[in-house]
Amino acid sequence: MVNRRKSMFYKLFVSYVIIFATPLLVLGGIIYYLNVVNYQSEVSEANLTKLTQVRNQIDLELKSLREIVYHLSSELDTNNAGSAEDNKARLSMIVPQLEAYKEHYPFIDEIIYYQRGDTTVYMTAGAYEYSLFETGIKKDYDWTQASFFKELNSVSAPTTKRILEKESSLSKTGNVLAFMFPVPLLKTIPQGTVLFTIKESEFMNKFQNIFGNLEATIFIYDQYYSSLVSLHSNIDYPDAAMLEEQLRLIKGTGVSNMKAGNTSLTVTRMVSEETEWSYIVAMPGSFFYKRVNTMRTFIIGIMFILIMIGFIAALVLSKRNYRPIKALSAYFKSEEHYLEGNNELDMIRFTFESAIRKNQEMLVQMNAQRPFIKDQCLLTLLKGKSIELSERDYLIKCSNLMLNGDAYYCMALSVHASQAGGYDLGHLIALIENIYFAHDRCYGVEIVGEHYIAVIAVLHKYPEDGRSRQTVIAEELVRLAKDNLGMQTTIGIGKIYRSLEHVAASYLEASAVLLDNQVNAKSSVHFFDDIDAQLQQVHWFPIKEQVLLMQSLKQGDETVALETLKVLIGQITRGTASYLMIRCLCFDIVNQILKLINQMNLQNLAFDMKGLLRFNSLEEFQTSMETFVVYFCMQVSHYQAKKKSDLKNGIITYINDHYKDSDVSLEQIADRFNLSVSYLSRFVKEETGVNFVEYLTGLRIKEVKLQLQHTDKLIQDIVTDVGYLNIPSFVRKFKSLEGVTPGQYRQLVGR
Repeated sequence: MVNRRKSMFYKLFVSYVIIFATPLLVLGGIIYYLNVVNYQSEVSEANLTKLTQVRNQIDLELKSLREIVYHLSSELDTNNAGSAEDNKARLSMIVPQLEAYKEHYPFIDEIIYYQRGDTTVYMTAGAYEYSLFETGIKKDYDWTQASFFKELNSVSAPTTKRILEKESSLSKTGNVLAFMFPVPLLKTIPQGTVLFTIKESEFMNKFQNIFGNLEATIFIYDQYYSSLVSLHSNIDYPDAAMLEEQLRLIKGTGVSNMKAGNTSLTVTRMVSEETEWSYIVAMPGSFFYKRVNTMRTFIIGIMFILIMIGFIAALVLSKRNYRPIKALSAYFKSEEHYLEGNNELDMIRFTFESAIRKNQEMLVQMNAQRPFIKDQCLLTLLKGKSIELSERDYLIKCSNLMLNGDAYYCMALSVHASQAGGYDLGHLIALIENIYFAHDRCYGVEIVGEHYIAVIAVLHKYPEDGRSRQTVIAEELVRLAKDNLGMQTTIGIGKIYRSLEHVAASYLEASAVLLDNQVNAKSSVHFFDDIDAQLQQVHWFPIKEQVLLMQSLKQGDETVALETLKVLIGQITRGTASYLMIRCLCFDIVNQILKLINQMNLQNLAFDMKGLLRFNSLEEFQTSMETFVVYFCMQVSHYQAKKKSDLKNGIITYINDHYKDSDVSLEQIADRFNLSVSYLSRFVKEETGVNFVEYLTGLRIKEVKLQLQHTDKLIQDIVTDVGYLNIPSFVRKFKSLEGVTPGQYRQLVGR
């Protein structure tokens, strides 16, 4: 019987529920975020903005108080000279000024001027004895005569005090704030004091004008965190003193949440840069986010209804789609591939699973080998290896190269020596192969040990002006390499041929002219045909053929070397009849060969080099040279094979010796062996059958298994010992490869 949870009906139902629920939850989450979370943020920002407006208004009004003081200071300082009677008359004239200031600034409750050492205070209503001021005119406030009178005579800097209303007061106008300024304000010894009183209700009006009808507690603290204003609007707290103490401890600006008893409060705090006062508005969270809570409830309700509709729809669709699966599963129960306990879909799929898996494995292997096939195909064409036409076409087809054109030529492209160490030539190859020049195409391959790449250009039609077409393509490559990769490149260009078989000759020409012009910084593009024009002093001197001969010998291309030698000897024969000149030219060729041998470090050649100099005719020299060419090309082939073998052994040995290093990487190894990262990656894959990461992981897993089996070291110590820094990642990788965790593996092997 099929387990109910493994049944396709159950899985279909769960799938449909997920299909309905996932977008609904995601969409609901987005809607919730946009409408609730964002709106909540907007509410917080709006309240912070409102509090900022209140702060700015109060700062502006307090600034106007200072302006009044400056004006009074100027007036008093100007009229200070004179007798005592003149001063008394002058002071009596200050009352109209105070009254004018109060009318101009309606937020001011009262303006008082006091001349120090005097007992008279000057108000907007007239001049009064100070005792009458406290006991009569302003008797509703607790001025505490001794201390306040002392403040008026001693204040040396602007001061703010909170004056409480007496409990016995009948007017119930509320507390006031007293702002005292010494005048003249900027003098060392003040002559008097200006006192401004502003009612707390004036501050409350500002909050109500901007916030509207709010349920909140409002506090204003001075720079010393002393309470200046304490107002309660439509709200009452059982322990207001404790709340005030909690709010005094809040620092910073913005919106925050706090707990006051059993009440959750949302606190908005702003600090004035002008006065350093702190403005705090604390209101219940339910009031602060009232509209947000309403919107949240509505959205959650709608989402719940939609989820229930989706649940019913999933049930209906599951029943409808399960019918054909149920019929097929009933048929497969009678077949030999029926698997007891598996769901119905596994029963149907089991028949085809093996064939599909094998096909996928083959496809993966083909795709993994395709880059190597492409490089091998290009190198085969460039080296001029003799293979059957059908074999060559099959190799081209497997590598997905489109080489069907009417003309072909090669380019050799290198990066300037100053940049060669910092760039991966694989990036340049990828750039070249992703560019189409009208109907023409280019394919690149890295030449190991030569520090340049060879590019085969396939022309759709044979160009009437081949040089112009080659120049356009080469200059475009130079520009793209500079713009996209920041590389300064030099390109050598070989001749155009109509047959794909002559690509090898064009490659030798391109590499020869590239190597001959690498130090030439005046131009980025060089043609093989220009060698004669650049170097030849005598029209028959075979400079071009000599360069091509040296390059073909260096590449070990026997066919091209023999053909070039034949052409070179023919040109010498036609160019001069002087026996001495012929011997000089032959000696020059031998001299170039000796330089090449020295460059390639092939001094141990078992060949009689002196025999090349013992000739009596050009025919004898040609015969000796042909023998040498065959021998030399064979030695170069052996040398290249040995070099590749040594490189392989060196790379594999280095990885085997340093796989425990945590910093071992493709980039590090490529830099050590003077290779590009892309070439090294392909090389490791070609030689080991797996990529670099898989090969490195295999070595580390093998070492971990050995240590788990033969040592008592902690698992984390073993993992770090083999070069892994991320232990959880390694444990997951170990389990994916071995089927068990390292700890379970240690138990299985009995350690």
